[in-house]
Amino acid sequence: MLWHEVTAPPPGTPPPPRGSTTQVVDSYVGSPLYEVIPEHETALVMALLLPVVVWAIRRVWPQCLGAFDRLEPVHRLLAWILVLTTIVHTGLVLGHEPSGFTVLYVGGAVAPLLALRRLLSGKPWKRMTRVVLLGLTLGYMFTSFSEPPDSFGLTAKLAEITGLAIAFRPDAETRWRGLGASFATFMVAFAVALGGWIGAFAAGDGGHHLGASPPPGVLLPPGEDRPPTTAEAAAAAALHRSTVAALARYQDPAVAAAAGYDTTGLTGSGFHAENEALKDDGRVLDPEFPETLVYAVAGSGTPVLLGAQFQTDDVGHVGPAVGGPLTVWHAHDHICVSLPFGLAGFTSPYGMCPLGTFTVPVTNEMLHVWIVPGLEGEKAFGDIDEQWLTAYLAVR
Repeated sequence: MLWHEVTAPPPGTPPPPRGSTTQVVDSYVGSPLYEVIPEHETALVMALLLPVVVWAIRRVWPQCLGAFDRLEPVHRLLAWILVLTTIVHTGLVLGHEPSGFTVLYVGGAVAPLLALRRLLSGKPWKRMTRVVLLGLTLGYMFTSFSEPPDSFGLTAKLAEITGLAIAFRPDAETRWRGLGASFATFMVAFAVALGGWIGAFAAGDGGHHLGASPPPGVLLPPGEDRPPTTAEAAAAAALHRSTVAALARYQDPAVAAAAGYDTTGLTGSGFHAENEALKDDGRVLDPEFPETLVYAVAGSGTPVLLGAQFQTDDVGHVGPAVGGPLTVWHAHDHICVSLPFGLAGFTSPYGMCPLGTFTVPVTNEMLHVWIVPGLEGEKAFGDIDEQWLTAYLAVR
C-alpha cells in the first residue's frame, strides 16, 4: 500500500535530508515577494546603516545639518525619504550586474538628491519632487516584470509613496485639493501593488517543479529539476493508477459527502472538499483515504471529480516523494484565512490581508494527484494548466 507513517524525530535530532519524514521550514523555496532577493541585499544593508551615518555626522560636523534642522517636521520626513531613496538606488547599482537598468538605477540615485537640494535651499521643490518620486514608483511597476518584486523593494516604494503624499499636499488646503491629493496618492499605491502582484505571479510560472520560482503563497522544497529514474516513474504511475481506482466511487459528490467530505457549496473549477476525520490520522499518501477531494463544475453544471489532495499530518513533516521529481510536495505560506475557516487569498505585496482575516505563516505539505483523462504521466501531479482545464470543463 502506498502510504507512509509520519513520526517525529527526537528533540535535538539534526534535520534529515529531503525524502525523510521532516523538513526544516526555513529551507523551503518561496516566492521572492515575501523575501529579499540577493540583488537587493547590498541596498538593504546600506539603508540599515543610514541612521548610524547620520548620527556620526551630527557628532563630527553638526552644522552640516543646519538646513535640515530648520525644516518643519513633515518636510524633515520628506528629506529622510529622499536620502533613503538615493541610498537604496546606489545599493541597486552595486548589487546588480551592469546592464541597461544600471543607467536607471544611477538616475534613481541622483534625481532625489536634486530634489533634496531644492528642499534644503528653500527653492520651489514640489514639482521636481513629484516628478522624481512618481517616476521612481511607477518605474518599479514596470521593472517588476523583468525582476521579481521582493519585500525590500516594496518597502522602499512605500517610503517613496509616503514622500509623494507629502509632495502632493497643496499649499492652500481646500476640500477638493485635499481629495485630489489623497486620490493621486492612492492610485500610485494601487498601481505599484498591482505591478507587484503581476510581477510576482509572472516570476512564479514554473508551477510546482523543483528549481522553479514559486508563485505567491507556494513553498517548494529545495533542489533542481531532473528526469525521474525508471523506478521513480514506475512508482508515480502506480500511485496514479491506485488513486484513479480508489476515487472512482467519489464521482458523485453525494457519495463523498456520506463518507465525510464537506461538499457544501460546491462551485468553481477547484473546489476542495476536505475530510477532517482523515487529517492527522497517521496515514499519508494512501489512495484509499485522501484528505481532500478536488471537484470542478463543468459547463453543463455537472460536478466533475478532478482528483485528490494528499496532506501530511503536521507542519514540517515531509511527504514521501515516491516518484522523485514527478511527485513534488508543496506547502503554502502567507495565506489569508477568514472565520469560519476559509481561504481569503494571499498576503498582499504590502504585507496585508483583507480586513477580518488573519495570516497563516505556513501549512502542512500537500500533493495533488489528478485522475481526469488527459492528465497522465507528469501532468497527473502538481498544478493543472488553467487554459487546459477551462477547455476540458467547457465540453463536459
